[in-house]
Amino acid sequence: MTDRKTVAEMTVEEREAVLRTLGKRLHFSSSIAKHEGDPIWRQLAQLSERLLRDADEIAGDQASAAAEVVLEAITLLGKFELDHPHDGTVH
Repeated sequence: MTDRKTVAEMTVEEREAVLRTLGKRLHFSSSIAKHEGDPIWRQLAQLSERLLRDADEIAGDQASAAAEVVLEAITLLGKFELDHPHDGTVH
C-alpha cells in the first residue's frame, strides 16, 4: 500500500497533478452526463474547465484552497456516479 497524503501534505506539484487528474475526470463525466441528458453536466464541465485552466494557480495559492476544490470535485463526481451507475462501458 502506498503512503497517502492529505492535500496539505502534498507539494505544489503533487496538488497540481491531482487537480489536473480531477479536471480530466470531470470532463469525461460531463460528456457522459450531457449525452444522457443530466443537467449536472454543466457543473461538471465548469469545474473541469476551471481545474484544467487554473490548476497551477490553485495548487500554488494555498493548500486550503486546493482542498476546497478537491472536495467540490469529489462531491460532484460522487453525485454523478450515484446517479449513473455503469459497468464501465459507454453507450
